[in-house]
Amino acid sequence: MRLFAAIPLTEPVRAHLAAVQTQLRGRGRGSFPVPENFHLTLAFLGETSRETAARAALETLRGAGAFSLTVADLGRFGDVWWAGVRPCPALDALALGLQAALRREGFALEDRAWKPHITLARRYHAADGVPPAVGPSEMMVRRAGLLESVRRDGRTVYVPRLWVRL
Repeated sequence: MRLFAAIPLTEPVRAHLAAVQTQLRGRGRGSFPVPENFHLTLAFLGETSRETAARAALETLRGAGAFSLTVADLGRFGDVWWAGVRPCPALDALALGLQAALRREGFALEDRAWKPHITLARRYHAADGVPPAVGPSEMMVRRAGLLESVRRDGRTVYVPRLWVRL
């Protein structure tokens, strides 16, 4: 199974980012994830049969405490465009703590620095080169999850395997 750990977005933040995504569609071409799939990845595990170990690592987040997160600005990694988040020490601590727990469970994670973001478009090419503005949208982070990425009817669907209340 293909697993990752993530923070789900609240409906108002998802709607805000869907509006930004609509602006991107109007300014260029690309592949756009459906808003229901918007999330903030904490750690990508990839293909693994070690769900029990992944669950154990995620359980270390239980009771960590809710915190406020502000989604703002637009960035890109090559042709992948994303919404970023404002600096948030609580988010950084959560992600880095989870990544350390996953490594203790034997998972080999990416070595590159973690950059919190929400993917809005892939293989995107803007016709005018001017990105839309992404105004701030705030939410409370109250849970994190272990999700499985599956294909159903030609679409990517994220199936929750475990939710942990922070």
